[in-house]
Amino acid sequence: MTIIAGFHYDFGSPNSYFCHREIPQIEERTGIEFTYGPILLGGVFKPTNNRPPMEQSAEVKNKKEYFARETER
Repeated sequence: MTIIAGFHYDFGSPNSYFCHREIPQIEERTGIEFTYGPILLGGVFKPTNNRPPMEQSAEVKNKKEYFARETER
């Protein structure tokens, strides 16, 4: 029996890209098969009264610099 999991991603999301790179190893290790489904996070944020992380934490000192460094890692 194959377990199938959905991976919903936004082309503009760096975190989606990083997660996507790990999926083959997860599939190999667990036997779970992922299906890919593109979404627009902006379309999800509005009806859920949410905001993008960079907008939500715009007031946080050094947030952009930390995010850039974390992305490099």
